[in-house]
Amino acid sequence: MMRCLAFLTLLVLAACAGKETSPSGISYPPTDKVESLFRLAQVPEQCRVFAQLFVTLPAQHTGQQFVEAISTEAQARGADMMLIGQSRQSNTVSELAFTYYGPDREYRINDWPGWNFGFEEWRKQGAWANIGYEEWGNGQVRFDYPVVLQVALLRCRS
Repeated sequence: MMRCLAFLTLLVLAACAGKETSPSGISYPPTDKVESLFRLAQVPEQCRVFAQLFVTLPAQHTGQQFVEAISTEAQARGADMMLIGQSRQSNTVSELAFTYYGPDREYRINDWPGWNFGFEEWRKQGAWANIGYEEWGNGQVRFDYPVVLQVALLRCRS
């Protein structure tokens, strides 16, 4: 009887766990500053990619809140830089979430395969959302919908 109850409790807890959004894999000691880049050509060749993720930000966030939330996560993981990819309206999550897609080990930025991680999840998202130089860090720009954004975390120290 006790084994049966323990097994049922385990099943209930597992069902409540939901999608894995906690970071896994590589991390470094925290940094105190992280630089945001929007083009691969801006990344110094000594940089290494150590995390690929989607960041989902809730509706009503400003461009400044985007930078604060993503920078805090990147600094905690030890990033020197973050490469910002495309953004879309989120159809799957409406709260702050960091969904990691590897890699299992870091690789040189020169070996960058592009934004090919999480493709099935990316396809499920909504219309394109414009987050570029004018929106990034702008406290006057507010998004009325949740946004999902592609991000790669980079370590550029030797």
